[in-house]
Amino acid sequence: MTKVLIAVAALCLALPGSGFAGSATSRWDLTIGGYVKVDAGFTSQASGPAAAGLEQYWPDRDNAGRDQNVANKSGSFDMATGQTALNFLVKGPDTWGAKSTAFIQGNFLGVTTNSGTAGARYGTFTMTHAYMDLTWPATKLTVGQTWQSWGFLPSYTFLGVYDLLMAGRGNTVPQITVTRNFGTGFRGSIGIQEPYNSRDQIGGSANLATAQSPLGMSSVVGFNTSSVRVTTDIPDFTAEIDFTSEAAGKIGPQALQLALGGFWGQDNIIYTDTTRTAAYNVAHATRWATALKAFVPLIPEKNLNKAGALSVSGSVFSGQNLANWFLGARNIISLIPYDRPGANADYAVPVTTGGWAQVSYYFTDKVYTNGLFGYNRNYESAIYKEIYPNQINQWQQWIINVIYDVNPAVRFGVEYSYTAATFNGKGLNNGGNAAPFNGQLAGYGVPGGSTATPGTATYLDSKGSVQNGRISFWYFF
Repeated sequence: MTKVLIAVAALCLALPGSGFAGSATSRWDLTIGGYVKVDAGFTSQASGPAAAGLEQYWPDRDNAGRDQNVANKSGSFDMATGQTALNFLVKGPDTWGAKSTAFIQGNFLGVTTNSGTAGARYGTFTMTHAYMDLTWPATKLTVGQTWQSWGFLPSYTFLGVYDLLMAGRGNTVPQITVTRNFGTGFRGSIGIQEPYNSRDQIGGSANLATAQSPLGMSSVVGFNTSSVRVTTDIPDFTAEIDFTSEAAGKIGPQALQLALGGFWGQDNIIYTDTTRTAAYNVAHATRWATALKAFVPLIPEKNLNKAGALSVSGSVFSGQNLANWFLGARNIISLIPYDRPGANADYAVPVTTGGWAQVSYYFTDKVYTNGLFGYNRNYESAIYKEIYPNQINQWQQWIINVIYDVNPAVRFGVEYSYTAATFNGKGLNNGGNAAPFNGQLAGYGVPGGSTATPGTATYLDSKGSVQNGRISFWYFF
């Protein structure tokens, strides 16, 4: 039955192409792959059902003296299979002298919500990759959604789908990218990419991004965004230069690598003109980032056996207006444009820096351990901290895991992680923070504003931490 289904799928793919290409003589080969992944774990905060509990990538707030956060009253145990993935690889006819391939992949995590919890419509197949490659001897053209072409280093190994997410580990994005090999280990890429995270846009929101309204438009500073619409009329422009060498040996497919890249783009912030009825003005906010990444095989594998191999790898970045690169967790981990005081609609975005590092060691060819550290820091002004007391100012994560590749089909892993965060201010404990993250996202106000005034509410601490332990099982096919 499986062979019949594969043949039918291949025929469906081939017929439209044959009708268009006419004289194409190459054959389309379709390969179906993927894996089943089962996770079971414990989270030290009462963070909710499996999808959110296993993938909590920042903590809820700590208690503040006698004022308690309900999320800290109990931990939670969860099991989930949403990381299970399915992919399709198509090898098609030569095109303009290039080898042509296409790749589609997705998982069953559903949609990551704008508030940062995983798994709205959990169990729904969600596309992560859909792209085509045209590959010549020294040049490759990539069109579609795949890993970003700058700053992404696929050397990290962890069990949680959102581990290191806030450390700028990388994201998948629609793009058109040209990569050129220059010889002697050097290669470069240039391209354009979608400016906004398409996974946040389900539901048809007119706002592709977020910005704060001009200060004069809101009675509570920074809390009125209804009169702002954010979009762009240009793509993000990307570039990276990369050096790779096998002179120091390899560990698996990875050799010594060093690369520097980044991107540039711009937001158009459309806001109401307060001096005229039904009129609007446009302000601009620049979006950019640069990243340096490296992989170093300190002790390479020998004779295709990784036992005793040791490597270090990592990436550091700096940029601004990067909400797209943190799964749309806007106002929480990634800074949004805000209006400078003293001038209406004079927009600025504070700088964000961060990165991650990993040390990997192979006890045997099939058993290895990884220690990882991720960091994110937002450099904010006093007015920004006042506008956004719920914004995370600093985030860090420590991870250690052990993985056993039993055979090409079966993998087993255990992992422990500790995640800590510092917020811009204390959080309002209004009794409505029973659900995950509500203690961060609801019920806040600026002292003196209409939502909260000094002396009328109790507050949660400006720090938080959460621990997670999990066991994972994979079956690759």
